[in-house]
Parts: sequence; C-alpha cells; structure tokens
Amino acid sequence: MALPHQHLTPQEVAFICESELITIVPRQRLGSLNLISIDTRPLVPPQRADVPLWLAVFLRKQKRCNVVPPDWLTVDNLERLVKEESDSPAFSKMPWRWMEVAEILLDTCAEDLISPSEIALHIRSLRELRQAKIRASLPGEINSSYINMNNLGLMEVCEVRPWVGKVVDGLRKIEGEAGSAAVRKRRKEGDDDDEDEDMEEDY
Repeated sequence: MALPHQHLTPQEVAFICESELITIVPRQRLGSLNLISIDTRPLVPPQRADVPLWLAVFLRKQKRCNVVPPDWLTVDNLERLVKEESDSPAFSKMPWRWMEVAEILLDTCAEDLISPSEIALHIRSLRELRQAKIRASLPGEINSSYINMNNLGLMEVCEVRPWVGKVVDGLRKIEGEAGSAAVRKRRKEGDDDDEDEDMEEDY
C-alpha cells in the first residue's frame, strides 16, 4: 500500500468521493449536462443512468430520481464481508471509497436502501473490525519505506497516514543514526589498522 504524498482530511476525502459515478432512475426528464468532469446523457424515465454522486444526491433531494445502491451495499453482502473480516487476518477486498459512499448514501438516500439500519450496523462493524486489524497488523507490516497492507480504502489510508508517517520518519532517523554509527566504526577500525601498519614499518 503506497501512502498518498499529501495528507487529506476526512472532509476532503468525502468531497473527492462525490465525483464517483452512481446509478439513478430518473423520475423526470432532464436534458444532458456539460459538467467539468463528465457530460451526462439526457435522463429519461425509467431508463437508468450513471451520474456523479453529488448530482445523484442533488436530484434525490429534489425528488427527481431514485438512487440505485451499489451491488456491494446490501445486507447479505455486508454480512458476508463482516464474517470474512472476523475469520481472516487479511483485509476483505472493498471498493476504494466504500466508507465515504456508504456514509453519503445512508445520510441522504436512506429511503432508497433496503434495511438502511442494518446496513449502517454492518458498515460500523466493518469499520471497527478493520481498524482493529490495522492496529494489530502495523507492528509487523511497517518499515521505513512503506506499509505492507492491501485492500484498504481511501478513508482508511488517510486516517492512518498522519501517525504512521511519524513512525516511518522515526524509523528512518534510527536507521540513519545506525548507518552513521556503522560508518564511524568502520572509519575508526580503518584508522586503527593504518596505525598498526605504521608501527610495524617503524620496527
């Protein structure tokens, strides 16, 4: 898992997530939109369409569409993922922005989700299980160059990065000091050898 070069706040991560495409079922006709990141095709009920998450939320609040939840955001699938997280030391494979998408949809489009309260419970369980696994895995997976963890989401990476960065910097400092000490030791040994050779030549 490579770390981002810049630290993103949870608010920034949530903002970035709003560009994710999500499927909607429009309730009203709407012409195509020329957006900065994408050009949407005309929305014609009841044809499904993929639009940025922020647009889906905007239209949903105006009751102009219904949101189609991602395939992974179902009670059955989340129950399976919770069991996988509990039974395996590895991290379950999740979408890169699973936490942010789930939170936004639960906050703004809960009426379009099947059993939103159960979904929220499973999302919270997944989050807690994965956080505990991160804390347990870090001592053996971190070094001065990278963290060896796979299948973490963007929010998880950004949450762990600030204090992991300090640990990595500390390890680099320790390795640098150890390397300097080894160099000084080799130089001293070399100087001692030179002195011994000079003494032998004097005799």
